[in-house]
Amino acid sequence: MAVIYSIDLQWIFGYLPDDIPFVIKVNIMMTIIFFVFAIFFVGFIVLLRLYKIFRNRKKEEQRLLLEDLLNSYLFDEDFDKERELKKFKDEHLNKSLEIKIAIKEILLFHSNIKGESAIQLRELFLRWKLDEFCKKQLADRAWYSKSRALFSLSEMLIKVDLEKIKPLLNHKQDEVRQQAQLYFIKLAEDNPLEFLDHIDKPLTLWEEIFIEDALKNEYHGPMPDYSNWLHSLQNSVVEFAIRMIAKFNQFENISELLPLLDHPSEEVRREAIRSLSALEHQEIIDLLISKFETETNLVKKTILDAIKHLGGYNDLLMLKDKMQDNEWDLKIKYYSIAQDFLPEKKQSIYTQYEKEKALLL
Repeated sequence: MAVIYSIDLQWIFGYLPDDIPFVIKVNIMMTIIFFVFAIFFVGFIVLLRLYKIFRNRKKEEQRLLLEDLLNSYLFDEDFDKERELKKFKDEHLNKSLEIKIAIKEILLFHSNIKGESAIQLRELFLRWKLDEFCKKQLADRAWYSKSRALFSLSEMLIKVDLEKIKPLLNHKQDEVRQQAQLYFIKLAEDNPLEFLDHIDKPLTLWEEIFIEDALKNEYHGPMPDYSNWLHSLQNSVVEFAIRMIAKFNQFENISELLPLLDHPSEEVRREAIRSLSALEHQEIIDLLISKFETETNLVKKTILDAIKHLGGYNDLLMLKDKMQDNEWDLKIKYYSIAQDFLPEKKQSIYTQYEKEKALLL
């Protein structure tokens, strides 16, 4: 109340009867102020709604104009390209919204058309200088503008100075990073994974799936040698390279995988074991048996999986004495694999497991 009294409101309260208590006067004034703000807020919402209606109507009009123009441009032999395209550019490509709609429509047509028509759409994209607009958008503060620009440039195969793309590989927004990766892959001639040398953030699982899919569907050059990234400073990149070596059967890189069994990263070691196992490298069995006792619990489980895939029951037996009494999760896995090796002795193996369990308990 001290704050309220310190404010000179006599010129406002002068409109109210003098016999009304001060507190009631304040309540009346607060009600009036709230009512004014309510009217302003409702008015703002109405204006915003009208603006959106007008904007959407403008977008639809622009889309229909573009649809007619593009259909005539691609399929009408009597279409006067020089005159009509220049006229449309002068009259309907002056504002940012109009340019964005034009880019979106051309990309939509481009995604459904191949061959000569797709080349024509790219020529139109360049003719209207939509590529210049996209390049400017790369420097926009909004992440979604960067992402859309990267997608548009990669779809239309527009070459940009890679020094402008490299910083976006480490953008804080996932969508921007993925579109930057896609740009490198789609426009690459022989080194689609060059961008892996420039990232300083760990690859996410989704990014790895995204990259693999892009390599299969968007890249048309020779398959990269994934061993080039086995010594990356990013462990996630190393893990990805190891998986790709196995996935694409690069047997020539087996010798490059073997040193990774001593890598400081537990996950890299596990990935190396999985890949060597997938590549059917039988010679790894003795090495894994010798490393078993000093490895972490998770790596030991991966070694057991490798023995199951590549080895035999005698190889498995060599691991039994290397397990600690308290490593029950390993013992369960060990006996499960033993039953797979000797299904005819399944019951006796289970009995042995129960006896060992009883002795320890």
